Formats: sequence, structure tokens, C-alpha cells
Amino acid sequence: MNTLAIRLLLTLALFVVAAFTVADEEISPTKIRSVQVIRVNGTDLTGLNGSALTSRINQAKQNGATGIVVDLGTVSHMTPAGMESLTTGAQSFGAGNFAVANLSGQPAQLAQNGGAGLFHTYSSVQEAVAALRE
Repeated sequence: MNTLAIRLLLTLALFVVAAFTVADEEISPTKIRSVQVIRVNGTDLTGLNGSALTSRINQAKQNGATGIVVDLGTVSHMTPAGMESLTTGAQSFGAGNFAVANLSGQPAQLAQNGGAGLFHTYSSVQEAVAALRE
């Protein structure tokens, strides 16, 4: 097995191991070197769970993360209050150190209108992590 395949398997294993339950949504962080990956599981990102996401982002910064990737792969609906957790995080870390992965549908449209220029979006977590490490 080549080195890239092994790294991908290890990264995948880290995602499976990390899990934090917050309210009805699961927000799980995984730290890959200095880039913290936070996965939001559930279909909605609203003010109700957006505050938990903001807390995880702030904790990551306090714990020494220099970059954040928020994985919204399961999120199909986002309110402006949910979007605010992303924009606040992006402002805290800076545009070059904050990214959103797996953004599609209605959340992508909202982010395009409300978050333009504040953070970059990527089609996968691995792509986002690689971009933040450069």
C-alpha cells in the first residue's frame, strides 16, 4: 500500500474515532497537525446548534489550532444564525486559515451570499486540510 493510501486511511480512522455529542447534533473535532477538523452531523445548522459549533471553533483556537476546516457534508439546511457561526469563526482565524468542506445545496447558496470572501470552500475535507497546510 502506498504512503498516500496509508495517510488517507489514517485520516479516515481519525474521523471515525472522534465524536462529541452536543444537543441533538453531533459535532466532532479531529486535529490533523495544526488544522482542526470539525464535522457537523445532522441536517440543520441553525442558531440552536450554531452556538455549539462556535464553542468548538473557539476551543480549537485556545488549544493551539492554526487552521479550521468545518465539514458540512450532512447539512442540507442552514439559517442565517447558523451562517453566523461560520463567519465568526472565519473572522477569528482569518480567511486563509478557515475553510468549509462539503458545502452544497441551500447552505452553499447562503454561504455564497453571506460569507463571500470570508472563507474558502472545498469539495472534501482532505482538499481543505491540504489547502490550509500550504
